[in-house]
Amino acid sequence: MPSETYGLVAAVLMASGFSSRFGGQNKLLFPFRGKPLAQYALELVSGMDFSGGIYFIAASDDVAALAAEFRTVRVIKNTAPERDLSESVRLGVEACPDAAYYLFFPCDMPFLDADTVRRVLDEREPGCIVEPRYKGKPGNPCLFSAVFREELLSLKDGETPRLIKTRHPEAIKVVKIYNPVVLEDIDDEDTLKRLLAYSANG
Repeated sequence: MPSETYGLVAAVLMASGFSSRFGGQNKLLFPFRGKPLAQYALELVSGMDFSGGIYFIAASDDVAALAAEFRTVRVIKNTAPERDLSESVRLGVEACPDAAYYLFFPCDMPFLDADTVRRVLDEREPGCIVEPRYKGKPGNPCLFSAVFREELLSLKDGETPRLIKTRHPEAIKVVKIYNPVVLEDIDDEDTLKRLLAYSANG
């Protein structure tokens, strides 16, 4: 689906969480199969062509430094991570005011692949929200048309883009995913151990 026809797509990588369920460590720096967890998202997205740019929203200097080797990635410092996901969303949307679509990526999904991302992108059209789902359960990355720009910018502290989905269920387009591991995010150490075991078993 060419960007010339459907407008600029901005990729927003959200890497400002507190890892509150990860034993006090910053999970995005935690080594997963030999590299920091957030590096998987950086490698995946920087290997694709995002016409509206790639924006890495990071609160920690150590996390921000992971993007140094990726020339197509613009690092944006999040100085108010206590505002939760809404601040990362705001910074990413403001970074590319001309985008026709915003594709939001968590940075704790090591098995997310380019095929899944392309399938989400292929469903985009003006006025839509596109999300991948496994057996009806929504996952990421999630794409928002710029028609929702003001709503994304007006999310309050603690609110997430999920709120916009509940307001506009008619706008949602679903991409069915058949391998649940692709959509798994690592929120705690138990999930980390399980996915490491999955990786070791091939």
